[in-house]
Amino acid sequence: MKDKSVILIVDDQPQNIELLETYLIPQGYKIVSAANGEEALEKLSANQIDLILLDVQMPGIDGFEVIRRIRQDNIHRLLPIILVTALRETEDRVKGIEAGCDDFISKPVNKIELLARIRSELKVAAYNDLMGNYQKELESEITRKTEELKHASEKLQRDMNGRKLAEEALRESEEKYRTLVENAVEVILIAQDGRLKFVNRMASKITGYSGQELRSSPFLEFIHPDDRKMVGERYLRRLKGDQSQPRYEFKLICKDGSIKWVEIDAVLVAWEGKPATLNFLSDITERKEAEKKLGETLNGLRRAIGGIIQVLSSTTEKRDPYTAGHQRRVADLARAIGQEIGLPAERVEGLRLAGTIHDIGKVTVPAEILSKPTPLTEIEYKLIQSHPKVGYDIVQDIEFSWPIAQMILQHHERLNGSGYPNGLKGEEILLEARILAVSDVVEAMASYRPYRPALGIEVALKEIEKNNGILYDPDVVSACLALFREKGFKLK
Repeated sequence: MKDKSVILIVDDQPQNIELLETYLIPQGYKIVSAANGEEALEKLSANQIDLILLDVQMPGIDGFEVIRRIRQDNIHRLLPIILVTALRETEDRVKGIEAGCDDFISKPVNKIELLARIRSELKVAAYNDLMGNYQKELESEITRKTEELKHASEKLQRDMNGRKLAEEALRESEEKYRTLVENAVEVILIAQDGRLKFVNRMASKITGYSGQELRSSPFLEFIHPDDRKMVGERYLRRLKGDQSQPRYEFKLICKDGSIKWVEIDAVLVAWEGKPATLNFLSDITERKEAEKKLGETLNGLRRAIGGIIQVLSSTTEKRDPYTAGHQRRVADLARAIGQEIGLPAERVEGLRLAGTIHDIGKVTVPAEILSKPTPLTEIEYKLIQSHPKVGYDIVQDIEFSWPIAQMILQHHERLNGSGYPNGLKGEEILLEARILAVSDVVEAMASYRPYRPALGIEVALKEIEKNNGILYDPDVVSACLALFREKGFKLK
């Protein structure tokens, strides 16, 4: 059954919204979109929204401010918010957590990861709603019982028989809530002084230990050695009032020696007059195993995609022997530039693959034009200019984990809008495409072509210096120059 949840996508880049829509709409999600923070807040007020996918860097107010305003709104303060961003610096992630985001997804977006995280956050939101309603019912019931006890106390002064009525009411209330806790589908624990002071039945069901066994030893002994330090540190911080990261995952050691993954949600409470933590644990072992299998499947798919990429690359170069190796050298340089400017490894890999087939569209250009030793006619040049769009059409239906089709389409675009095929400008061009543009120009000028001898690497570097900030991205140019002039990079 497909999900009917409503997701608000906030991004100032229409192509990013379109990409996310292609992932989410087939899954049954209803999409509402906004191009900036102000519009997002308006859409949130006018629509029933279940989850927000939010970019950080936008005109006007940024994503962090949008989160802060939503968290100040009593109506939407618990709404799940996932930051979809290229930010990877620790301080940026800390800002996101401080603002109140629930999760992060890095650009370029991985479809499988996106769907998994959305489902997880919607599940958590549903659970929080359930617990919120339960808490309201609990508070209402407590208030009602308090009033009953008050009236019973007043009656006690008039009639000692009122004591019996009050005791019976209190006993019924305690039994009711004890039943709720003991039959909860989650593990419920109270930890104090490094030991478990209270455990419900589900704790024994999941771990195999009796309640007495769980209470008899320090609780860290039941946690996998890999996670003990992390859990212990977070427990101590919680006792000191730290409210950050109340929910996290770790491994338990069961009585039979098996390992189970659990997700914990912890809050600070008072127990018998002393600080303690109230902990709710869910068994997520099946989910973690499914994630592992998905990861293995994804790795297999990536290996298959690598084979496809190699076949496509070879097809292009066999038709154009004079530029044999051009795509590989462009891919090598693009990867090095991506690493130099600090792109995460996942994006660097997508960039390398795109570089390996960036000229795949030339398969439709006659070989005699590709290897022509004299200047091209206007018609021949226009035919050559069609290759980014042809390449895009060839690969657009392949479900890569990266926007490779867009990288291929845009690798001849230029910052000032003078490129082709769509005359994009500045930030309209993907960063990966801007890296490919510089790599393509440097490799082409430095290498031999049928219509001219190799111009050499210094001539190529002077070209990108001359048009730095005009045709080519300044950060990309700086990284490329540093690679050749300071770090000894060479085209193979």
